[in-house]
Amino acid sequence: MKKVAILVPTMNRIDFVIRLIHYYVSIDAKHPIFIGDASSESSEELVLKAAQNKLEVFYYHWEKLNDRKTMVELAKKAHLVNITDYCVFSGDDDFFIEKSLSQCAEFLDENIEFATSQGRAFRFKLNKDGPYGQLLIIDVYWDVKELNGVTALERLNEITSDYWVPNFSVHRIEEFIEDIGNGIDTIIDRDFGEYSNSLTMAMRGKSKFIDCLYLARNVHSSIDHPTRAEWMKSENWKLSYIELVKSVSKVLSQNDNLSKEESNLNAEMAVDILTKPQFNRDNSILVLIRKTIKDRFIDKRGFISRLYLLYRNLKKILSNIFPSKGFSRKSLLSPKSEYYKDVCSIIDACKKGSNIN
Repeated sequence: MKKVAILVPTMNRIDFVIRLIHYYVSIDAKHPIFIGDASSESSEELVLKAAQNKLEVFYYHWEKLNDRKTMVELAKKAHLVNITDYCVFSGDDDFFIEKSLSQCAEFLDENIEFATSQGRAFRFKLNKDGPYGQLLIIDVYWDVKELNGVTALERLNEITSDYWVPNFSVHRIEEFIEDIGNGIDTIIDRDFGEYSNSLTMAMRGKSKFIDCLYLARNVHSSIDHPTRAEWMKSENWKLSYIELVKSVSKVLSQNDNLSKEESNLNAEMAVDILTKPQFNRDNSILVLIRKTIKDRFIDKRGFISRLYLLYRNLKKILSNIFPSKGFSRKSLLSPKSEYYKDVCSIIDACKKGSNIN
């Protein structure tokens, strides 16, 4: 099997890192784990103890280094260790399916025109804050995600019309270092930094969907995100916007041999799509339509409300009679599903807590 270096930036969340290590030990994972810890104190001893000499773990303590720079440094370390040519970014609370990482790397090995590859992903929430608890919510994070445009501009338009985050895809290490590094010193705002990564990766090359369960993301209710209005009023917003347009324009011009004026125009249009007020990462147009219908019709008494209620009841009855065979919340929890075993191994890792020795 082809190995993939899993790059994990973290800060003041050692419990999540230990949970992640225990998960990969429990499934006898062969992929090397590279951890970059920006906390004030090192937790190397705890991490290596959790690995139990059963997992290839490389721990680095880089105090106060931000997440993007940590990713670059981890990728450089992975490249120097020379275990593999491939890497993937992981949050300290995320989980990958081992065999799926190998499938994605094997595809890239044989298809040089593709820059990234990934499978299906789900997200889940526990019934309490922190790394351990019982499953509360599980749902699809993404299903089929890929980029097929021939030119960098075509792929830029693809990802801005249906935004997703190729950071989580499998990459060639050298390309990952270059893509994450684009605008790393000039784009200060963290959200704009993510956009820079995603758009740069999309412009590099095609992205292939592999038919497999690939990634699980742990979402949390305790994280307080600023509203879009608050974000746009923040100190670094305007500067980061300008620098993001510049960084995207530069890559677009280089890849497609466009004039400076043409690349600038297309870069600004792409960034505007991602930053306009109605943009939402989860099917922005559909969310807006649903909200409009709900606000204008469903919440009002009368025929429309009763019709909507009837529709919901019929939908529920039909879904029980004819359950979905595709990738859905139900398929993730069904013992008959091909995803069930992998989902259970992740949920179990979140239940065990501190009783693991």
